[in-house]
Amino acid sequence: MTVAGFDCSDVLVLIGESGDEAGEVGRIPLHEVSIRRADHPSEVFEVGQQIEAEEIGRWRGQLNLSARACENPELRAFLLAIQPGQIVSGAVSGVHNFGVFVHLDGEPDGLCTGFIRVPDLTWSWINHPSEVVEIGQRITGEVITSETRDGQVTISLRPSWETP
Repeated sequence: MTVAGFDCSDVLVLIGESGDEAGEVGRIPLHEVSIRRADHPSEVFEVGQQIEAEEIGRWRGQLNLSARACENPELRAFLLAIQPGQIVSGAVSGVHNFGVFVHLDGEPDGLCTGFIRVPDLTWSWINHPSEVVEIGQRITGEVITSETRDGQVTISLRPSWETP
C-alpha cells in the first residue's frame, strides 16, 4: 500500500498497486503508526512511501489499519505462528505486582513477548506473583492471545482443561 497523505493525525493509504485509482483508501490512526512515539505521522511516513499494514477493522465503512503490527517482520512472523490454546515455554524475566514477563522460546532476540496476568498464574489466592514464580524460572503455559499490534503473547499457567 502507498501513503496517500495525512488527515490530521491519521495516515491515509491507497490499497492496491501504486497509482491504481480504483484502489480503496484506508486509514492508520496515529496510535497505530508505530511502536515508537510520534507526535505526527509525517515523522514516520512520507507521501508516496510503500508500507505494510494489518487490517484492524472497519468503522462506519472506513478501513482501519495498523502499521505498528508490521513494523518488525521477524516479531510479526513469530506472533502469527502462535495460536490460542497452544502450549509455549520460556524463562521468567520480570515479576511485578501486576503480572509476570516471560522470554518465550523462539522469540526474536532482544525482545520479551510473554506476559502472564496475576489471575492467570494459579487457581489459588496469592498476595504477589513472587509466591508462584521467580526470575529465571522455566515455565510452560497455554496461550490466551497473541497480539501483533502490542507485540505480546498473553499466557496462562492455569490450563483451561484444569479447573479448581
